[in-house]
Amino acid sequence: MPLLGLMRVLIVAERRDYRMRLHRMLTKIGCLRIEEACDGQEGLNALQNSTLGTDLVVCNLDMGGMDGLEFIRHASRLGVGGLILFSKHDDAVRSSAEWMARAYKAPLLGVLGVPFDRLALTDLIARLHGNYTVYSDVIGGSGGADNTNRQAIEEIREALDQRQFVAHYQPKVSLATGQMLGVEALARWEHPELGLLAPIHFVNLMEVSGLIEPLTHLLLEQAGHDAVLWAKRGLHVPIAINVSPLTLERPDCARQLLATLAVTGAQPSRITFEITEKAFARDATTVLENVLRLRMKGCGIAVDDFGTGYSSLQQLNRTPITELKLDRSFVRRIMSTSKALSIVESMIDLATKLKLKTVAEGIDSEQQRVRLVELGCDMGQGYLFAKAMAGEQLLAWSRSRSEVTA
Repeated sequence: MPLLGLMRVLIVAERRDYRMRLHRMLTKIGCLRIEEACDGQEGLNALQNSTLGTDLVVCNLDMGGMDGLEFIRHASRLGVGGLILFSKHDDAVRSSAEWMARAYKAPLLGVLGVPFDRLALTDLIARLHGNYTVYSDVIGGSGGADNTNRQAIEEIREALDQRQFVAHYQPKVSLATGQMLGVEALARWEHPELGLLAPIHFVNLMEVSGLIEPLTHLLLEQAGHDAVLWAKRGLHVPIAINVSPLTLERPDCARQLLATLAVTGAQPSRITFEITEKAFARDATTVLENVLRLRMKGCGIAVDDFGTGYSSLQQLNRTPITELKLDRSFVRRIMSTSKALSIVESMIDLATKLKLKTVAEGIDSEQQRVRLVELGCDMGQGYLFAKAMAGEQLLAWSRSRSEVTA
């Protein structure tokens, strides 16, 4: 069963139309266990009475009685897996609410505007793997895992053994010329019954059950073989691979990754490892040692979702990174809010001064592309260019853009 089907979701909103709309959207993306509350107090009661915990809360800031702001203050102490806020107010209000929620140490995934954007909601839920605590407590705690979780873990373990997880590649293109300059390898599960599943269905459970590391090595092995195959067929582009913070905390992480890559025959210079700012949160020294070792062997190092964490400039200074990836939550708003535009402009300016390449994620419109070119951003990913695709499809896509001579 996909992980979304296991999640326990609570919608807290005074307006019935908001609750209905969110319920439909959550159901369409695979959430099956959904409760609703009409105000903050009813929402708190639901959290306190939940014997199995609540994995995700989607809460409106604008409610009578106990509003969303007060709800956040109380709910942050109740062990919620993730929190998504939404509001009809402008970006300045939503941004301030985001800072307030983080100050209360709430597990905030992000803040949505109204009307709702299903793609934006899906992207925020996908961040649960970075904040997840509920399943780790269930699996590692004194009570042990319930049968449903155990079955899901065993199904994933079996899928790894049968190599049902495959790499799909999303192009990274020059924003100025449209030329493909690289790709990002993204995990897909070729489920025998449910079809092709995106990471949102399995990554968070793999992280808390210790299965994320074998997935990383499986994807790296596929990417290395594909890099060699593509080179023989005239396509020479670097491939980016995401590495979990949990994996980077292992002292032997870099050596094992390099050993996996060596088996494929691909050159380390063809691989960029993407890490998040959160990777340095707990064991910065070990993470830095692994990152430095990978960089010394010729691999690229990208900081993913830049701007959503709390890295200091000192951390950027001491880490041998080659690329900054601008988070889609900022990119999507550059055409509608001056604050988001100023933030992205500052990030690009910082990267330029540090002699780093910049990649903007989540580009959906030509207007966004043009504005990012004006700001000096180097590369971009997003549905404007292409979705992630299998290796053979990528070759055909690149040829259709006259990037490879057949």
